[in-house]
Amino acid sequence: MYLNKAINNYFLILFSLIPVTIIAGPTISIINILLIDLSFIILIINNKNFNFLKNKTIIYFFILYVYLIFNSFVSIDYSVGVLRNLGFLRIIILFAAFNYFFQDETFVKKVFKFWSIVIFIVLIDVLIESFTGKNILGFSGEIYEKRIVSFFKDEPIVGGFLNGFYLIII
Repeated sequence: MYLNKAINNYFLILFSLIPVTIIAGPTISIINILLIDLSFIILIINNKNFNFLKNKTIIYFFILYVYLIFNSFVSIDYSVGVLRNLGFLRIIILFAAFNYFFQDETFVKKVFKFWSIVIFIVLIDVLIESFTGKNILGFSGEIYEKRIVSFFKDEPIVGGFLNGFYLIII
């Protein structure tokens, strides 16, 4: 993968910020994913590099996607399913972008290093909140019967967040 250094750094920042944007909230996270997706589409069209489409997993995802769209149109209330299933396309493109950029070992190491730092900070925050009742920023899970909220402020989802990243980092 021979990319311009600025483009490589741009994608490095976007991929590195994925856990931070998840903490910031669903809107910020979706904006980050859409930026990755749109930028990746522009990059592959500009470079005329469609080799990633030969990946069997991506082909299977596209077949699943066509099935989901077809299934939505033959359902009783297609308006609900179509919108949800159209959103699945962003996940397929994100997966393709991951496959494309994570072929570069130095790119992967930099992203994982940043992710590890973020996860470590969240883990420290969870430990602090479990002992003191409040996290680093002063949030507490009192309304959730002493469940840990960490940086998520009003949602006790830190366990799901950590669960989503620990296997990737290991």
